[in-house]
Amino acid sequence: MAKIQKEVEMYEPVKKKLEQMGCTVRSEIKDCDIVAMRGEEMIIVEMKKSFNITVVYQAMDRRSITPNVYVAIPRPSSLREKSTRMMLRLLNELGIGLITVGNNSMRNVDIWVEPKSSIRVNKKRTGIVKAEFEQRTEDRNIGGSTGKKLVTAYTEASVLALCHMEIYDKMRISDIKKFGYPEKMKNALHSNAFGWFERSGRYDYGMSEKGVEALDSAENRDLVEFYRNEVYKNVQDRQK
Repeated sequence: MAKIQKEVEMYEPVKKKLEQMGCTVRSEIKDCDIVAMRGEEMIIVEMKKSFNITVVYQAMDRRSITPNVYVAIPRPSSLREKSTRMMLRLLNELGIGLITVGNNSMRNVDIWVEPKSSIRVNKKRTGIVKAEFEQRTEDRNIGGSTGKKLVTAYTEASVLALCHMEIYDKMRISDIKKFGYPEKMKNALHSNAFGWFERSGRYDYGMSEKGVEALDSAENRDLVEFYRNEVYKNVQDRQK
């Protein structure tokens, strides 16, 4: 593997490192490249192909969500270079951690600087990121991606609603609690951002033509398969 050319090339090595640290990892959550949870501890990682002021700004912004913020960059060629020494000093001063990813075929990952945790966070922002993290069933995105449609908790709730409608034809708001579906589904039905649903009564929703197309779309294939199985298991459990 050649020198790192894109941020996405660092994602899998960094994810593996975080998992070795006991974290569950999700990517591309509320503008954060990587969010990891270890118990109640949240870690955010922002990746860049090179160290620059933009990633510093991003990391400082993320520190209002959690004090455990790292930047991840390709490994500098030498610790002796003045630019490297100044970078380490700056990150230490700001309390931001540093993860480096090797430019070789092994893509070795090392933590050079640990973040400092003495900072007050914005609990509302923390809660929003944590809620999105918890509502994702799996890590379906690649951290550092650009120009690709992201699978969000909203997308998952919308696909789940479609899979429910395949069996039950309609979906009532009361079904959300009755079937143990995520609360976010209510927002997905009400806002109907993708145009997948049609209201057939005050509290009833059905599938639109766009919804039918979404179920057959190659883009949604894995997600549809996952939630078809979930709805099927739900039906089987209710028939016992």
